[in-house]
Amino acid sequence: MTAAKAVKKVPQYCYQCVAGPDLYTVKVEDGVATEIEPNFSACEVHPGAGKCCVKAFGIIQKTYSPNRLLQPMKRTNPKKGREEDPSFVPISWDEAFDIIGAKMQEIRAKGLVNEHGYPRAAASFGGGGIPTYYMGTFPAFLAAWGPVDFSFGGGQGVSCTHSEHLYGELWHRAFTVCPDTPNCNYVLSFGGNIEASGGVVAAWRHGAARERGMKRIQFEPHLSVTGAASAEWVPIRPKTDAAFLFSMVHVLLHEMPRESLDISFLKHHTGSPYLIGPNGFYLRDPATKKPLLWDLKRNAAVSFDTPDTDPALDGSFTLDAIEVGADEQTWTHNGFTAETAFGKLIARVQPYTPESAEKTCDIREGTVRRIAAEYVEFAQVGATMEVDGETLPFRPVSIQFGRTVNNGWGAYECCYARTLLACLIGGLEVPGGTLGTTVRLNRPATTRQASVKINEDGFMYYPMNPTDKANWKAKPAVRNAHVTMVPLSANSPWSTALGPTHFSWMFMKESPENWPKVTAPDIWFCYRTNPSISFWDTKEVSKRIAEFPFIVAFAYDHDETNHMADVLLPECTDIESTQLIRIGGSKFVEQFWDHEGFALRQPAVKPAGDTRDFTDIATELAVRAGLLEKYNEALNRGAACVRLKAEDYDFSLDTSKRHDAQTIWEHTCRAASAELTGGRPATDWIGSRKTACARARSRVCHGTCFPN
Repeated sequence: MTAAKAVKKVPQYCYQCVAGPDLYTVKVEDGVATEIEPNFSACEVHPGAGKCCVKAFGIIQKTYSPNRLLQPMKRTNPKKGREEDPSFVPISWDEAFDIIGAKMQEIRAKGLVNEHGYPRAAASFGGGGIPTYYMGTFPAFLAAWGPVDFSFGGGQGVSCTHSEHLYGELWHRAFTVCPDTPNCNYVLSFGGNIEASGGVVAAWRHGAARERGMKRIQFEPHLSVTGAASAEWVPIRPKTDAAFLFSMVHVLLHEMPRESLDISFLKHHTGSPYLIGPNGFYLRDPATKKPLLWDLKRNAAVSFDTPDTDPALDGSFTLDAIEVGADEQTWTHNGFTAETAFGKLIARVQPYTPESAEKTCDIREGTVRRIAAEYVEFAQVGATMEVDGETLPFRPVSIQFGRTVNNGWGAYECCYARTLLACLIGGLEVPGGTLGTTVRLNRPATTRQASVKINEDGFMYYPMNPTDKANWKAKPAVRNAHVTMVPLSANSPWSTALGPTHFSWMFMKESPENWPKVTAPDIWFCYRTNPSISFWDTKEVSKRIAEFPFIVAFAYDHDETNHMADVLLPECTDIESTQLIRIGGSKFVEQFWDHEGFALRQPAVKPAGDTRDFTDIATELAVRAGLLEKYNEALNRGAACVRLKAEDYDFSLDTSKRHDAQTIWEHTCRAASAELTGGRPATDWIGSRKTACARARSRVCHGTCFPN
């Protein structure tokens, strides 16, 4: 008679892509993970009702893959390159840490930056945010180390929604944007394959919206599953999306009655009525230097913030004013006849006719005018909607982009045209329209609203990197020079990855004239990224990686990049290790949660082979680098998800002691629970299958991720 199997189900989270996090349970039979299932216990709080997409179902195959590295390895062939055999041999964890520790001590003895001013340490991850949800307390180790160069990208500027990140932060105060799908009635999707890449929540939201009557039109050269599930597929020629969008602007401004637009929004919430000088800059009041507009009530030029005005939207007006250009260069204009910014826009888009766009895009004649007319009709200019007792504009139209549209030729133009089209009908950040999700470059990054400040010209303040002669950083601090070359990248922890990440690789081959020579970092930490194949010039990038003197790769298997590593460290997989993350709010693309809180991932099965929890690896690296106290201080500050000490609670770690992963996450989970409950004690989290559930301020946390 066969003995009954011991079966348990362990709640987990999946955030392997930006469509998450999704929630699921792992079915474990006699210590072996056998199934991934939705966590329906989370129906009430998870916007996907506890379901997960197919990517989560691959975690079991990942854990038990025959190609997985199960013990540390070291390189024995000093030559690096694609054609070289690294001759990896297995070693113990002690030997691995001895090798890395000696190298870290050697580097720190020379100084944290090299003779050219660049950090001696560099680190690359497979994306800006996702890997940090799986690397345990490694961010605390990097914080303890000091300056680290994150500019050796693995493809961020090539394959992510790069332009939307930059211009979304500028115009929407949002790192990513998406339609208000539950309230939207008309979506123009340019290459956004939401049915395949949007995860459970986005596919569900779009499906429900189409069922109730939302019309979605898909623009793309090939017929994707999203195109097949849309009301219409427009087989546009590759990279001609901007031509279509600009021709839509042309139709709205040149062929439609002006009253079809949201005139009030344009007058009072945009720079449309600002008067423009002959050099292309705003005309300003000589005394206050504030931008001027023409007030129809006073029949005079007044500062933009003058109360009770009726700004002229277009036309020509004669006035005396000054114009301030770059580096405060100033011109005085007396009796100058100026146009409004809106008038300049009308003239600028005049050449972008539907006929020219349809020829460029290679699409059927009449498509542009028909879709532009539908866009305005569905926008319902003037309609309102009540949300939580407040009456707001209701504009149920949105334009969505895929990654290919968001990168390369025409990406800026597409983002600009999309935002402009939303402004013309008053559909920016209103119910039914295009909504932002989270902020990365603006501070504070707690909520989007908290980062909003008004600048001196009446627009949202943005932390541009300085470009004036007095403050421009002519000498780069990192190898891709994002502060020097990209004003829009700002200077937040995310900024390095949003600069031109390919520059670091390019500049190693040939440094820019009059710049410090770009040399390889002394030590490079590589995790969940494979730049040897994720850039377009893969052979050249591989040559640059081969020049790195010392590479530590956190390796799941042998790939094209860690082929050049000196030491391979195999960490535990998702279902073998522990981590706490923040979830909820609106920072997860189409995952708009009604709650905020935490999700805990803890071991469902024992680690395979000689793999280790990433937190224990990070702690040992801190010890070997002589950084234990600083590392623990970083943990106490919240480098592992949540501050361990606040006004209402204190779960600080003793900074003089080494703590194992169990202890670190126990303190972190207690602090997270206390943050939600105002300091009240909660049930033990780790090592227990009981649920510690606290709800406060519409926030939730569950001790074992979510209850089973």
